[in-house]
Amino acid sequence: MTNTAHWIRQTHLFRKDEYQCSACGFLSGKPAAACLHCGAKMKGAKSGRSWVDEMAAFDAIFED
Repeated sequence: MTNTAHWIRQTHLFRKDEYQCSACGFLSGKPAAACLHCGAKMKGAKSGRSWVDEMAAFDAIFED
């Protein structure tokens, strides 16, 4: 049986987006057909919510 997974797109405010494998957590600079770490075949992508946490931190700094 072949492992399948999907990329989770981690969007950031001031740096390049990253793609995380849902099977092993490996971070990649761009999506690929298979994970470079665990070899799982990718079946699409989903968006992560990492930018929300980053924005909350900036709001706290600027007391907004």
